[in-house]
Amino acid sequence: MSDNHKKAPAWVWVTTPAIAIGFIGFIIYLSTVPAGDELESLRGDARQVLQESVDRAREDAATVEKTVKPSYDFYRLLEKQTVEVPDVEAYKSTPKDAAAKYEYRLQAGSFRSDTDADRMRAELLLEGLPAYLESSAVNGSTWHRVFVGPYTDRSKMNKAQDILVSRNVSPLVLKQKLTD
Repeated sequence: MSDNHKKAPAWVWVTTPAIAIGFIGFIIYLSTVPAGDELESLRGDARQVLQESVDRAREDAATVEKTVKPSYDFYRLLEKQTVEVPDVEAYKSTPKDAAAKYEYRLQAGSFRSDTDADRMRAELLLEGLPAYLESSAVNGSTWHRVFVGPYTDRSKMNKAQDILVSRNVSPLVLKQKLTD
């Protein structure tokens, strides 16, 4: 045969079987649908069963409501009870004119090398923070700690803490009671 013979387009090969399958499915669906008389009888039976179950549920709810009545006695019990609250000194607010009872320091770092500690102290001094060094011996080695403070006002301590955090330093807050 010759190449001039026309071929059917691809969409014809796809849509023709799809339409045929759809038609067969519709015929099968129609065979399962009941006739008009049967459909009305099914609807009537369904309504009757629904009404019976609703009536039964109402009866059950009425019997349960009659038999179970919760009683809440805690209202009367709580009226007669009193709670004694101890007077705790830690919960009392401090007047503004009262003397500071605590001193706060921030530990900005701890170094084995005194040059590293001194470098951090100098950087903190340039930031305007009152920084100082303390050296101590721990397990046979010397540690150089950089402190900021002391502060008797928590708001000033919090400002210094914010400055340290902005410099990626996580300070350790040390609270020490002042002796009178």
